[in-house]
Amino acid sequence: MNVQRILSVVLLTVLLTACGFQLRGEAHLPAGMQHVHIQGADPLSPLGRDLAKALARSGAQVADQVEPGVSVLKITANALSTDVLSVGGNARATEYTIRYHVEFLLEDAAGRGLLPLQVVDLTRDFTFDASQALGVAAEQDLLTKELQREMVQAILRRLDALGRAG
Repeated sequence: MNVQRILSVVLLTVLLTACGFQLRGEAHLPAGMQHVHIQGADPLSPLGRDLAKALARSGAQVADQVEPGVSVLKITANALSTDVLSVGGNARATEYTIRYHVEFLLEDAAGRGLLPLQVVDLTRDFTFDASQALGVAAEQDLLTKELQREMVQAILRRLDALGRAG
């Protein structure tokens, strides 16, 4: 039985390496983004805080203010909303959707556009059950945090694509 397990793991490893699978790793930032300032996002907000950490992990130094030689990641829109998807027979909402909308652009230290305005919209749906109101609040909080993490990754993927193209 152990031999079969070992062979299965070895076979799976060989197949994964043969197909070109590799872990994503950190983002490859564009040239000129070694020093960056995040403008328009509160540094204490989940987006501002997590984006600064992710950029630092990818090799950028995040500046507190715009200085000479510092590129600017401008967050022009950052909105999180909850909308009703459906209403039950008792005229109460039964399904909701959480929407997270962010718009951003990237300028180099001279103010030239490196990345034009980018729009990222993420959504998650959830069902409301009045008999489980506490669980629904916890689920909504969990989905919101998940959307915030995914938004940072979506922004980094856009920056990574620019870094790999340049």
